[in-house]
Amino acid sequence: MSTKRIGFLVVGVAAIAVGAAVPANAVDSTVTFTASAGTLSVAVPASATLSGGSTVPGGTVTGALGTVTVTDTRGSAAGWTASVYSTTGFTATASTAITNSGVTYTPGATTSTNTPGSPTITAGTAGSPGASAGAALTAYTYANATAGGNTVAWNPTIAVVIPVTAKSGAAYSGTVSHQVA
Repeated sequence: MSTKRIGFLVVGVAAIAVGAAVPANAVDSTVTFTASAGTLSVAVPASATLSGGSTVPGGTVTGALGTVTVTDTRGSAAGWTASVYSTTGFTATASTAITNSGVTYTPGATTSTNTPGSPTITAGTAGSPGASAGAALTAYTYANATAGGNTVAWNPTIAVVIPVTAKSGAAYSGTVSHQVA
């Protein structure tokens, strides 16, 4: 007889617990939102100073550009290609100009990634930056079958061959541009 009482007691407690989970005066609200279109962008350091290697005429000066970061918040599985070019080369007042053929951009390894799935992230081959956006050197490519945002960063190095005809003490500067599409 005590077995039957325990069985009824368990059933009664379960019925009370189910009734307590949803109050009789509960009202639902439907919540909606629309995700906005994301963007594809590249961020680069504002400036860099090359100080490695040899800075004498005929030498090659080298250094890191600083972290380049591509951020893709489009939320799709579309890939991208980041590339680099220089419309200015390197110039100095009253000294021999250095064209892009005297410049080598080396992408190097990624320094950080934040990606969904198993993407293919490929560094471009070291070489001279293109002379325009249309003829740019590939720095990195990203491909992924999994949709979602991603971030990829790297710290490229730049090597510039200083012409033997360069003036000693000439302060060179130039612009290196990155684009992503």
